[in-house]
Amino acid sequence: MSKEHNFVSAVVYLHNCAADVPAFLTMLYGQLEENFEKYEIVCVNDASTDNSADVVRAFAKEREFPLTLVQMSTWQGSEPAMNAGIDIAIGDFVFEFDTVQMPYEPTLLMDCYRKALQGCDIVCACPKRTRGGFRKAFYRVFNAAFDSIYRVQEDAFR
Repeated sequence: MSKEHNFVSAVVYLHNCAADVPAFLTMLYGQLEENFEKYEIVCVNDASTDNSADVVRAFAKEREFPLTLVQMSTWQGSEPAMNAGIDIAIGDFVFEFDTVQMPYEPTLLMDCYRKALQGCDIVCACPKRTRGGFRKAFYRVFNAAFDSIYRVQEDAFR
């Protein structure tokens, strides 16, 4: 199987998620290594109080690949922290992961990439089931209040 020639960046938001980081980075690294000739991973540590940054460093030492760890000195929240990571990313295509939770199959990354190649500027992968609670109620009210042909919902990654 030939690998894709486009350079891709994967920007990953981290905040107190050290326990989930190894499995996520293993999946992400595997998918990128298998499918792309050139890629990078940018992890943005949003002032975690656990050892998320140490886990990322240990993961990177075990493998030869481009990984950048951005350390936010104070908590910023996912949007500003992700923007910092996106500003550093140099890929032709950028995957944005707001969480290291995976409510999807790893092969969905390539499905989204192929959809982007068809001319879509932004491709969102939405989980089949949402986390419920406040989020579910928020999107229900939001969609009811705005008259649009597009329904807004929670996404797994972009």
